[in-house]
Amino acid sequence: MLSRRQQGMTLIELLIGIAILAGLLGMGVPAFSSWIQDTQVRTAAESILNGLQTARAEAVRRNTVVRFTLTDKDGKVSWTVGCPTVTATCPASIQTREAAESGTMAKVTVSADAIPVPAPPGYFSALISAESELPAEVNFDALGRVFTPPVGAVFTRADVTSTASSTARRYVVMVGTGGQIRMCDPKMAYSTDPRGCS
Repeated sequence: MLSRRQQGMTLIELLIGIAILAGLLGMGVPAFSSWIQDTQVRTAAESILNGLQTARAEAVRRNTVVRFTLTDKDGKVSWTVGCPTVTATCPASIQTREAAESGTMAKVTVSADAIPVPAPPGYFSALISAESELPAEVNFDALGRVFTPPVGAVFTRADVTSTASSTARRYVVMVGTGGQIRMCDPKMAYSTDPRGCS
């Protein structure tokens, strides 16, 4: 009976395979880093959107004013949903999100300027300046509309950007006076894509 001779890889073939693998990894690292930045920014924007929707739903459910507050003065994405007037049925803190949950690459800035309806093309292309007022809040009444108290820093728009890269994707979260809440991408046109801003 004849035995087959086993053959393996030579050292040169192994080194060539490792070199090709290293080259592929080197090309993939920048794309992966960009993906991580975009993911953290989108997650932070969705967190703000979800917090606002929770505050609006709780205001309607509890039949009272409920406040959404961006709590971090440095622009990290942390927020609290609670009642400005604490009662037995409406606590000061209904739900919270800590800054540590958002990652280190997302930053939020806010504006209290009224958003034109419809927003003109390119209205959201300019980033809100970094001198925004934080902490800031949005109050919803029992009908789910925005309720503006006589004092306090309110916002109608929140821009979520990356602290690591100026080329990373940016998201805008808008709050209308009727209580409409929407997240959009300012790089897309709303006329051609519903994810766009204007």
